[in-house]
Amino acid sequence: MRVFALVVALLLTGCGPVTPMIDEASQAPLPDYSDADGRVYRVDPARSLLLVRVGKAGRASRLGHEHAVASETLVGIVELHDDPDRSRADLAFAVRELIVDKAAHRERLELDTEPSDADIAGTYTNMLKVLAPQEHACITLSVRPAEPGVFSVSATVRGTTAEFLVPAQLVEEDGEMTVRAAITVSHADFALEPFSALGGFLRVADELDVTVELVATSL
Repeated sequence: MRVFALVVALLLTGCGPVTPMIDEASQAPLPDYSDADGRVYRVDPARSLLLVRVGKAGRASRLGHEHAVASETLVGIVELHDDPDRSRADLAFAVRELIVDKAAHRERLELDTEPSDADIAGTYTNMLKVLAPQEHACITLSVRPAEPGVFSVSATVRGTTAEFLVPAQLVEEDGEMTVRAAITVSHADFALEPFSALGGFLRVADELDVTVELVATSL
């Protein structure tokens, strides 16, 4: 089974904690849910996190770092029905607001090196070159049920849309909904080349490990 690729394009080199630059996620192109007749929830960015472990590869990989890349600005709307086929969700996060190598994120992923501030800034810059936020400001996700415990996700990264099946745990209780998922993604899912340096002797690993913790509150 192929797995969900939320941020397949987090292509990195270097390292470091780069904080959000502009609030693009608040302007994310989410569909209109005004006709919803189910239980509607709004994603709480302050309590939601998408975290990516970016590995290293190549014969000179010992010279590089693994990275932690995260979105702390997830926005979205979720509609749940007793009839699962009528449930839906649409989510988005801004490319420029992705955070590179925040200390808390690196600790959570148990990364044991300490990239310099210059390395971190370089990683962030190279990531933006790949993701082209001036043309594609947000990464968007459209979610529909597939089978119990599995969701069909249509993800759009840099103008390319791909379909994935995503196993996830969903809990709905006391006016709040939480979702947790852990997946592995590939650059190839969106026809993206992992960043490389030194003639390919140092490069970003093709596969990326992603964890998602989503919290949404009832409207």
